Amino acid sequence: MGDAVTLLLRLLGTLLLLLAGMGGGFAAAARAENSRRQLHSFARLLTYLAELLDAQALTGPELLRRAAQDPAFAVFCPAPGESLSALTPPACMPDALRHELQSSLSAAEEAPRLTACAALHRLASRCEAQSAEAAEHCRTARRLWPRLGGCLGALAAILLW
Repeated sequence: MGDAVTLLLRLLGTLLLLLAGMGGGFAAAARAENSRRQLHSFARLLTYLAELLDAQALTGPELLRRAAQDPAFAVFCPAPGESLSALTPPACMPDALRHELQSSLSAAEEAPRLTACAALHRLASRCEAQSAEAAEHCRTARRLWPRLGGCLGALAAILLW
């Protein structure tokens, strides 16, 4: 009877390790999806700012005040009265794109309206391309990471036996 209980406990431990590994894989895939969503929302914010500026001659702080009224954009908008360069890009944004964004937004603050609109559209396009790349990474993560996590859990169970 004692051997049967031990075997049952080992099998349950194996199952728990397998499920924990798969859960870790699902969590990693969810993190990749969250990054994709943030990049897409930021690209939408830049497009919104460009279209709003194209329609009306507004200052940077006024543009940001209007954008902050939308809950999807409020997370990226700085405190009232700040300039465009104070926009907070998503943490998952690559450093090269972050630096390009900061320098382009700083230049757009001083540029004529049409130039600023073009810069915002270009930045939105770059962010959307980064979002598309993140979407591909997310699809791969959803397909592979739970399986990989399950395999690692099974391997851990084998090593513990």
